[in-house]
Amino acid sequence: MNAWPDAARPGEPADTARAWHWLARLDDGGQAPMPMGWNAAARQWFAWDGTALAPAEAARRFRYLGPALTPIEVAAEAAQAEPAETTPPIPADMVLRRDAIRNHLLIFVGSVVATLFVAEKIVQWRG
Repeated sequence: MNAWPDAARPGEPADTARAWHWLARLDDGGQAPMPMGWNAAARQWFAWDGTALAPAEAARRFRYLGPALTPIEVAAEAAQAEPAETTPPIPADMVLRRDAIRNHLLIFVGSVVATLFVAEKIVQWRG
């Protein structure tokens, strides 16, 4: 299947007013998509090297992938899209940083208190 947008007009893009579109060669299985220009006045495709291609020939040799968007159009689509979640959910077994700091401080204080307690017992035992 060539996947051209309109079966009544094989070899022509969906939006004939747009100048650039993505096409893929059928002979290589669409492995290397390439931008091709569309000349609406002449109703023909042209490649980067200037060769022209009639719509019937394009329908036979290429598969239509879609319009080639400009950077401004890509940015506008990204702005309209749902915002992606920027931070992944926290795993249930993960300790938050503030809790980890609190735990380490409590362990440190407990260690100091236990060391002082043992030191006091040693001093009392010797004295």
